[in-house]
Amino acid sequence: MNDLPNQDFHHVVIPFSRRGPPEEVLDPDCNRLKSEVIEAVREGAATADETMVVEHDRQAIVDERTFIARFGFDLPRRYRESLIRLKHTVDLTDREIRLLGFTSSLRLGAHGVQLAASCSLAVFGRAAIGILAFQMLYAWLLAAHSSSPAPILVLKLVGVAAMLAIMGWSIYQICVQPWLIQKRVRGLLRS
Repeated sequence: MNDLPNQDFHHVVIPFSRRGPPEEVLDPDCNRLKSEVIEAVREGAATADETMVVEHDRQAIVDERTFIARFGFDLPRRYRESLIRLKHTVDLTDREIRLLGFTSSLRLGAHGVQLAASCSLAVFGRAAIGILAFQMLYAWLLAAHSSSPAPILVLKLVGVAAMLAIMGWSIYQICVQPWLIQKRVRGLLRS
């Protein structure tokens, strides 16, 4: 059990400090070996992260359930592969892809998946947000000239402001954001 290593076996113990900057050891061979180990660990960590992303994408392409869990919608395998390729080409996030799928802004064609956000829907969304902003201004003006007691007036104003803000955010996410993503992607593909 307590066999010692053979005399020919050479091993080195490299001291690493747990806190603060790494200590310099007087032995130059030990310093060189220490820096090589640190560099190898850094390269290994970077490669592991990259390999994990590639494996995650490969699983999404191969396994339908993994794709659904990741993006929230389903596509046939060849379109899944095209979408993952598009994701990396134009640097889309998973959240952006989920939004594009939810708003039906992805077109499936002979050349794979393409973005198909509607410009007219984005214009409509911006107009609706403008109307909501006008409604908020109107609520403030009514509150300024109201005869209601202050606490009730504040509660009404907060309720109206919250409702209008939620509606504005929803309209922005559904109507405007897909168009902005598509505009950014087209700019990247042209350059």
